[in-house]
Amino acid sequence: MQNKSNYPVILIHGFLCWGTESKLCQFVPTFGMWHGNARYAISDIGNRNYAPHVGPFSSMWDRACILYAMIKGGTVDFGKVHSEKMGHARYGATYPGYVPDWGELDEAGKIKKIILVGHSFGGPTVRTLLHLLAEGDPDEVAGTEPSELSDLFKGGKQKWVHAAVTLAATHNGVTLPDAARPLVNPLATFLYKIGNATSGTWFAKFYDFNLDWYGFTSRDNHISLKEGKQKIRDLLAHEEDNIYYELSTTGGTACLAKTKTYDNIYYFSYYGRRTRRHGSFELPTRDMWAPFALFSIFECLYSDETHKGEEWQANDGLVNVAAAHHPIGQPFVEYSTLASDADIRPGIWNVMPQEWKDHTSYMGIGETDEGYNEFFKEMITRINNLPVIE
Repeated sequence: MQNKSNYPVILIHGFLCWGTESKLCQFVPTFGMWHGNARYAISDIGNRNYAPHVGPFSSMWDRACILYAMIKGGTVDFGKVHSEKMGHARYGATYPGYVPDWGELDEAGKIKKIILVGHSFGGPTVRTLLHLLAEGDPDEVAGTEPSELSDLFKGGKQKWVHAAVTLAATHNGVTLPDAARPLVNPLATFLYKIGNATSGTWFAKFYDFNLDWYGFTSRDNHISLKEGKQKIRDLLAHEEDNIYYELSTTGGTACLAKTKTYDNIYYFSYYGRRTRRHGSFELPTRDMWAPFALFSIFECLYSDETHKGEEWQANDGLVNVAAAHHPIGQPFVEYSTLASDADIRPGIWNVMPQEWKDHTSYMGIGETDEGYNEFFKEMITRINNLPVIE
């Protein structure tokens, strides 16, 4: 072990959101939309940090591949086997790398690590990246010439990460897509049509749909709706590589079933709630961000044999408490039961106390500047102070 270290922090956005590569972030950063600024706060305590644009509509796998290339540098490789199976291009954009020496040894012979922080669907993105870093992918290894195989799919890199943090994550899928199932595909089609229609325009640089490898929503080339229609249908036909399926309770659990924790990584889960119990029902409170109230009601009223009871009905406007608490089947401890931070152990989810927040609170909506910044300072300071495990 070694003592305190200020590793680079990577802030990963969720569904529909954006990172610094989209010009929208210059005006409305995802991590500090209305109040505060997580990046400034983290810089204040000495950690370099980045907020990549990994695709507002991309799948767990695709986002993990993009994230790896953005951090380490190089061309995005979605995998030969994966891309052939899913019917999209194998390679994406090329990036210089936020932390090009990530995973290399420093002068003292210690691994250069990072800290991953994922909000909402950024949580599954973090877990997918960790899985690929540690385990690689046997299908890609078997189906790709060794000289062409991306290092991401070779595994053995779990020591490259110091800590993984999730904020209101969709760990176990959320019930909103289940409750509103008939609306999912029409809504998805509508959104993709907007992306396709704005391809090659100023809007694509302002807000990047980032699905070029599927052959539409390009930043640089305009693609007609006629050209894009079949591509949109093909994308929605693949459950395994489809963010809308992966956000559901069925898809969320199925696509993350192989993930696990590692004994050299510290895990933290933060989550909120903005609903109250009224008899046998859960309902949103008046201080929930108004656009989420209807979504919250859908989740409050929905139940099936598996996803029922207060923990599934309670939510932050988009994500159920039971979905965000911790990944089902993985070890966890309630942080409130620890005597001090000296008792924090790696390889187990440290579930932070439930907060009176809704989903966008972690993006600075409805927070104060000071409160939002302090939240991130406290989080990263705690992680900086944890012993590094080689």
